Amino acid sequence: MELEIRHLRVLVAVAEHGSVTKAAVALGQSQPSLSAQLGRIERNLGSPLFERTRTGVVPTERGRAVLAKARLVLADMDELRSLDVASYAAAGAIELRLGGMTGPLLPAVIHQLSRTRPGELTLRTHSETSMPALLRRVQDGQLDAAFIVDFHDYETPTPPGVQREVLIPVEPIFIGLADHHPLAAQAVVNLSDLADEQWLIDPTDDLSGTPYLRKACREAGFEPQIAHEVSDSATARAYVSSGRYVGMFMAMAPEGFGVVVRPLAGDPIVQRYSLAWTERCPVDPAELRKAALDAYLGFVDRNPSFYRWWTEHHPS
Repeated sequence: MELEIRHLRVLVAVAEHGSVTKAAVALGQSQPSLSAQLGRIERNLGSPLFERTRTGVVPTERGRAVLAKARLVLADMDELRSLDVASYAAAGAIELRLGGMTGPLLPAVIHQLSRTRPGELTLRTHSETSMPALLRRVQDGQLDAAFIVDFHDYETPTPPGVQREVLIPVEPIFIGLADHHPLAAQAVVNLSDLADEQWLIDPTDDLSGTPYLRKACREAGFEPQIAHEVSDSATARAYVSSGRYVGMFMAMAPEGFGVVVRPLAGDPIVQRYSLAWTERCPVDPAELRKAALDAYLGFVDRNPSFYRWWTEHHPS
């Protein structure tokens, strides 16, 4: 089950009413249906979000953290729904079609552009796990620009007619460990120390990272033992938090809920971010570049290990 906005509304309703039964009435659902839905949400996130009492339900510690994020997301969605798109179009708003990899960067860029040019841009987005597909959309005119992520030594070729500029030349891939894993106390983990671990991989298209993981592990003297293929982050975190598995995590991935994210010694697996566009792009690429960099820097301190890595490699 993919977590959706309606699921966040369920969590907030249950928390605000302190009762599944009262929340069901407010949402126009039956109590058994809402209770089953809440159970599926909790299983998806890997742990209980509410503690059942004789008088109702109260959020667990993790539930309070999830609810805080959920309320922010719902507030942003309500703000998006309140935008008067018709008045923007009447005022001659520019339509900008942006693409990017599935993940947090593209929404953050949209937020930056909306803040710097309120009412001036009508924004349309498309997310992909396939970078060649994104570049083809830019080339074919389906997108005005896109943010591309490549692994080093496996860069996606730039098609004719598309211009490209590197934004973030090096971003390391970190390792996700359970917070009780023996290596979790180390500030930096040697890849060779993970030779006996069971690994998770993401099987989705060209961002799976599997070839790069295998290459790095072979150079470290072992073949990784692939135990599971997992394509969503919530499930991956649940596996890793058990302590039985490890996996590749983005450096900007936040820690918590039983998972720590650590750099690998020597940065054996790295990727880069770039901006691709054509001459048809209605917004100056320099403006898109600034919005992307500002958005990206907002993620640096989400993980203390990444903040330390960033400040060491970018002291200015």
